[in-house]
Amino acid sequence: MLNGANAGGDGGEKRPKPCQVAFTYGDNKGMGRAIHFNERGMLVLCKDPAPIQTRVRLSLLFPGFQKPFEVEGEVIWSNLYGPDDAATPRGMGIKFLQLDSSIARILGDLSLQYQSYGTQYEIYYT
Repeated sequence: MLNGANAGGDGGEKRPKPCQVAFTYGDNKGMGRAIHFNERGMLVLCKDPAPIQTRVRLSLLFPGFQKPFEVEGEVIWSNLYGPDDAATPRGMGIKFLQLDSSIARILGDLSLQYQSYGTQYEIYYT
């Protein structure tokens, strides 16, 4: 069910398309994308990230899935005003809260397909 690109890291494999992320907090709504995640959290690349310590609801739509996963998390890192570069991308790091074990398992499996993007951003969401 979760077949995907080989995460060998040789650069020749086909990389999966980003996960589309819709998020809400309070009366605010936003959109972003994610390629860096695991079963504990994710880095959401977006123009207008939520502030640190904000609780957010996320709707995660992965390529090949018809329905999004609905999860909650807390913003533990946010970059709204700093540089938008490889070291500090524009977006927010989310630590998942009370994640259902079946969704955690699927996210863990899916994250293996995205390893070709690297794991250097785990510090922003774990």
